[in-house]
Amino acid sequence: MTTLSFLSIVGHCGDERFEVVTEFFGHYVYSVDHKGRVAIPNCFRKALPQESNGRLVLNKGHDRTISIHPLSVWKNVVGGTLPKLSINQRESRILRWGLAANANEAILDAQGRISIPKELLDFAGINNEVVIFGGGSYFIMANPEIFNKLQKEFEENYEKYAADLLDGSEGLVETV
Repeated sequence: MTTLSFLSIVGHCGDERFEVVTEFFGHYVYSVDHKGRVAIPNCFRKALPQESNGRLVLNKGHDRTISIHPLSVWKNVVGGTLPKLSINQRESRILRWGLAANANEAILDAQGRISIPKELLDFAGINNEVVIFGGGSYFIMANPEIFNKLQKEFEENYEKYAADLLDGSEGLVETV
């Protein structure tokens, strides 16, 4: 089921405009089956980098969500960002180890689904329904209640966050 997306240029899955998109945008509500499998939106599958070959890396995300990176994007994190974290600083060490220890590989099946480990579903409080939403170079899965709280915070604080964090950046897409 498709819901209203954040960006005015994003349509529903299957919209031809998604063929050129290489990042993940919009949000979608899907069911989780009794085996912990969930279908990935068609537009997200089309946006996966070819070099990932349908392979994804799942991890614990911010705000009790599940972050999902195409394998090629995750390799940039593991090969680029993580080694820069000093093992001599406790916070860096814990973050580095935690990201590595909690990473799970998932491969899209013939129906475009992935299996989510029970540990991650429990961490995110996901049961029968999940909101899958774009995060640019990766996407996120959240319990619908968590997503609604995040969405409410976005709507209530958009002007402030934009002013504080974007500092006059040009070229933003207007929200709908």
